[in-house]
Amino acid sequence: MGCLATVITAVLSVSVSGPASSADAGDGSTASTAPTADFTISSFNVLGSSHTVNSKRWAPGTTRIQWGAQLLADHGTDVVGFNELQGDQLEKFMEVTGGSYGIYPGAELLWRDSNNSIAWSRSMWELVEKRTFNIPYFDGQMRAMPIVLLRHKATGLSAYFVNVHNPATNRKHPDSTPYRRRATTIEIDLVNELRQSGLPVFITGDMNERDYYFCRMTGEAPMKAARGGTNLNGVCDAQNPPSVSWIFGSKQLAFSGYVEDKSEFVQKITDHRVLFSDVSIDGASFPQALPAPAP
Repeated sequence: MGCLATVITAVLSVSVSGPASSADAGDGSTASTAPTADFTISSFNVLGSSHTVNSKRWAPGTTRIQWGAQLLADHGTDVVGFNELQGDQLEKFMEVTGGSYGIYPGAELLWRDSNNSIAWSRSMWELVEKRTFNIPYFDGQMRAMPIVLLRHKATGLSAYFVNVHNPATNRKHPDSTPYRRRATTIEIDLVNELRQSGLPVFITGDMNERDYYFCRMTGEAPMKAARGGTNLNGVCDAQNPPSVSWIFGSKQLAFSGYVEDKSEFVQKITDHRVLFSDVSIDGASFPQALPAPAP
């Protein structure tokens, strides 16, 4: 854990408290109730603008991200982990969505750090905390990845969201495997650190791995994939995932309606499947995620 502490950079921490939830027990007394937060989460590699300059196959990145914003709206998306969201696409996304999304890091840090931003519906969520942690990317160069702590406005339930992009192995970077494996270890250590809070933890992103990432994340941390799969008693079955992008969450979470969108519309936007899942956070499973009772 000492190694992990060196790569986490605290940027901002803001504490907010809300009222405890209660209901009439029927005998004149009140009994605490555990609210449930229901929402839709996405993992979306948008295909950065620089990859399609002067392309005959692809529209410009700023055009494609407008279609991407429509895709998110079509799926009723409340939280999304982006990959390859370059500066011009970030600017256009915020313009066409009219400020309805909060985003981090967006344009707050280095220009390249917008690529892996997390965005959330302002009407549903409020930001509690934001920070970054570092993983090795191409050639072992360290890159900042975001963590946000969000509070669900209707229920007061809080949750951590992490988004990553691990380095691919390709012709320009044929030796990325050890860096990708190290990034995986750092991400698992981070998840295990965050879960000590008792809050639900989500991790989205383009991991550039299939079975390997699933088996390590679900075997070394109390996490499950929105798409399913099993990892019991040392026997791992990732169930042949076609995508290298993922949505993971704490084991106590209830995922449903998982979709890997590869429609014709998506194929105009990006070269990746876009992942969506409904999820429920049950306050009874995460009592630490509930707001503190009013004094």
